[in-house]
Amino acid sequence: MFIKRWTHILIFSLCIVLCPVYSSGQDVPVYSLDNCIQMALKFSPQIKELQQEVEMSKARLDEAKGYERPRLEVTVISGPSPKARGNQIESEYRNDRIDGLGIFGNLEVQVVQPVYTFGKITEAKKAATYGIKVDESRVQQKATDVALEIKKYYYDHLASIEAQKLVNEIDGYLNTAIDRTKKLLESNAGKVTEIDLQKLEAYKGLLAKYGEEASKNIVMSKEALRTFIGVGKDRDFEFRDKSLEPAEIAMADLNFYISKSKDLRPEFTQLKEGLEAKKALINVEDADLYPMVFAAGYYSYADSTERDKVTNPWIYDYFRHTIGGVVLGLRWNFDFGITRSKVKRAAADYKKYENLRDYANIGIPLQVEKTYREFMEEKKNIVSLKNASQLARKWMIGSVMNYDMGIGESQDVADAVAAYGKIAEEYITSLYNYNMNYANLIQTSGLAVKEISDKY
Repeated sequence: MFIKRWTHILIFSLCIVLCPVYSSGQDVPVYSLDNCIQMALKFSPQIKELQQEVEMSKARLDEAKGYERPRLEVTVISGPSPKARGNQIESEYRNDRIDGLGIFGNLEVQVVQPVYTFGKITEAKKAATYGIKVDESRVQQKATDVALEIKKYYYDHLASIEAQKLVNEIDGYLNTAIDRTKKLLESNAGKVTEIDLQKLEAYKGLLAKYGEEASKNIVMSKEALRTFIGVGKDRDFEFRDKSLEPAEIAMADLNFYISKSKDLRPEFTQLKEGLEAKKALINVEDADLYPMVFAAGYYSYADSTERDKVTNPWIYDYFRHTIGGVVLGLRWNFDFGITRSKVKRAAADYKKYENLRDYANIGIPLQVEKTYREFMEEKKNIVSLKNASQLARKWMIGSVMNYDMGIGESQDVADAVAAYGKIAEEYITSLYNYNMNYANLIQTSGLAVKEISDKY
């Protein structure tokens, strides 16, 4: 017996050790809210689209830098050339008739190096640099939007699970009351009527509707998350959280969140950097009113068959020559008002951004205060509704038990069930609103930018 017992213990111990190893290959991935946000940030096509805008802005900066480098132009041509024999003094050939053909080739090389552009290139580089920061901030803004969307569906999923639990709980107590009512009707032993039974069954039918709605929301919220985090239909997954709980929060005062919004909100960053970019673009357009100073080098070589070379420096032969040189030049374009109009348009665009900044300075703090006060209101609601839900549950349980023992009325059960269902539903909604209002507060205050920095 001793050996047999220890053999069983050994087998049982091996099963405990080996079963997790064996089943690990069958495990379904379990994702927390942070996991979902991180996956969504990596998968989001919207974020990737805006990232390409950043790359385009970087290309514009490279283009602006390219204007300060020398520009090389090389031209090579070849074709027939008129036959010409003799020298620069005497020749029996004329340039107004063709007495034979040869073949010629021509190579021309021109190098232009800007020397001074009155700030046009420098300001173009500034505009492009600020443009990169604007587009990077737009990526951040979209990332926070995506994170907020994930929170919405994640909390909605948990709220739907809570609603399903509530439906199942109430359904159990309703079944007890309905069974009791049927027994009393069959035995005529109690003061119940068909109306009492119909009322309870009507509640059960309504409850079934809520149950179906909760089941649908559970599925749809999970499928929405599947879409956002990039998990295919062929792969199953679960969520770490199985119930909706109020988020653990270390709250600060309103002024803290308003102050943070001015430092962290992507919109403020976009306006700040955008204004600098617009200012630089004004200077770019203004620089077109002034000339460009440049240095240039030029070399041209041509050779031809059936044609004698002329070396007289006063005579230029297009088909056979060697010339070149280095110069310092000035290029000035006059467009009679077009450039000044462009400057005015750029200045108006800058003013528009200034007005947007002024509006943001008013509107964003107001938005932060609104979400802050909504959160604080919901914080109080969950405390009162939690207490009310617990009391209503005790009321329902007591009413069902009293009715089952024959010392209560079916009307008390119906009233208690309706009250508990309503209050518990309000509590679940309040929990969802509490978590989402805090998520909105994090979003409006700009703290979401810091929140996603470790995930993105």
